[in-house]
Amino acid sequence: MSRQKTTLKSAIRQIHLILGLASGLVVFVVAIAAAILSFEEEGRELFQHDFYHVKEVSYARLPFKQMQDSVKAHYPKFKVSSIRFKETKDAAIIFYSKKEMAVSVDPYTSKINGVLNLKKDFFTVVLSLHTHLLLGEVGGTIVKVNVLIFFIMCVSGLVLWWPKQKRFFKQALTINFKIKNWKRLNWDLHSVLGFYAMLVLVLVSLTGMFFVYDSVKSTAAFITGNRAPKKEKVKIAQGDKKTFNTDKAYNYMVSNYPGAIETFITPAASKTDAIRIQMRYPYTIVRQQNSVYFDPYTGNIVRADLYKNYNGYDRIAASNYNLHTGRFQLVGIGGKVIYFLTALIAASLPVTGFMIWLGRRKKKKPLRRHPKRYAKPLPIS
Repeated sequence: MSRQKTTLKSAIRQIHLILGLASGLVVFVVAIAAAILSFEEEGRELFQHDFYHVKEVSYARLPFKQMQDSVKAHYPKFKVSSIRFKETKDAAIIFYSKKEMAVSVDPYTSKINGVLNLKKDFFTVVLSLHTHLLLGEVGGTIVKVNVLIFFIMCVSGLVLWWPKQKRFFKQALTINFKIKNWKRLNWDLHSVLGFYAMLVLVLVSLTGMFFVYDSVKSTAAFITGNRAPKKEKVKIAQGDKKTFNTDKAYNYMVSNYPGAIETFITPAASKTDAIRIQMRYPYTIVRQQNSVYFDPYTGNIVRADLYKNYNGYDRIAASNYNLHTGRFQLVGIGGKVIYFLTALIAASLPVTGFMIWLGRRKKKKPLRRHPKRYAKPLPIS
């Protein structure tokens, strides 16, 4: 290896070390939270089954207005921000009040099925830990910066892992658990496991940057030749009386866009807000969903975002969440297992990396060489 390449690799090693020490704790916490969230859906089905399902199924669901009135009767201060439910017969209708409270309602009897305090809900807290470290905007900024750092760590780690010669590739791909030198074993756990998880980790970091950096969205739009849509809230002109409600909007969607597996309803919160009905359909990686906005005064469609009209950028945006979390139906639960194991490896990298750094610092300093002492010559008699 030339001296120039050696210098470059030394510089990359130094960058990798500094960024690793600076972000290690954040990476560990975020990765552990990600591992837990990999099976959020299965966890909720197992531990909160009665909240999301009803025991007895009747012929037809009651109007949303009646269910909402039931919620208001029990919780007068409850302000509905959204309504979500699976399109299955045994699914409960979940009414949300922003990030504070969720109420489960039996759609056949309008009775309260259960209440969830989102501030104390386990998976909601873990999600906040993953995205904001439970520190609000400050934590969100820290995570935002660390997403970029983590991407640089992945790239620099791959450069440092790359063997000098082809004959060393086999050694770089295996972990020798029989070795007695714990430092060598720790090095293998850091470099080899990091390499095997590299593809998913790079994908996770890129999709994470897509979430938090507008520049990444703009780059994706440029590559696809499309414009990144502006996130502007749909506003409508205030009328005299609202004659079109969520029930009518939902029935329109069922009739015109059937086959949904999940529905999200956002009622008109203010006098200038539209009613949004979003329906999600079976998909593999690219999330297929139709979002239609209705004028509550006239019933006219204000805007319709349909998956049949997706352009290149829309496909990237619609698949970003699933690629970030492993929630795609292409490989079933296998994707979640891969992401779960990858998250655990990601959590282990700061630990093994810190131990490598600590081990080098504790190396015994070379013994100081004392000048040789020569015996004084005996006097000649």
